[in-house]
Amino acid sequence: MPKWSKFLPLLIISCTVLAVTQVVLYLLAYIKLFTLFGGVLVLLLTIPLGYTILYIQTRYQQSKSVQLTNKIAFILAGAFLAPAVTLFSFAFIALATGGASISYSIGRRRDYRRFM
Repeated sequence: MPKWSKFLPLLIISCTVLAVTQVVLYLLAYIKLFTLFGGVLVLLLTIPLGYTILYIQTRYQQSKSVQLTNKIAFILAGAFLAPAVTLFSFAFIALATGGASISYSIGRRRDYRRFM
């Protein structure tokens, strides 16, 4: 497979960089040992997942109409999921800041002065 020979070095380099980054974060006490093991496990699982996706793409070539349908489905799925993700993000930020809105927090920090 010519695609796999181009894909494998990039995958190995990126996984190695991420694994080394996680080890450094663990040694600097930014993450715990359980988080380090979970992160390395996820990185090790991405290698077969990447190979599987590449294999399926090269093995089962789809017709142009199926590709167009998939493109439309992905765009519509993103459009319908975006409001839910935005709402979840705003709720998470509101809970993380203690229920205060972002503009209130910024205004309080600036002593309620105008930006101009």
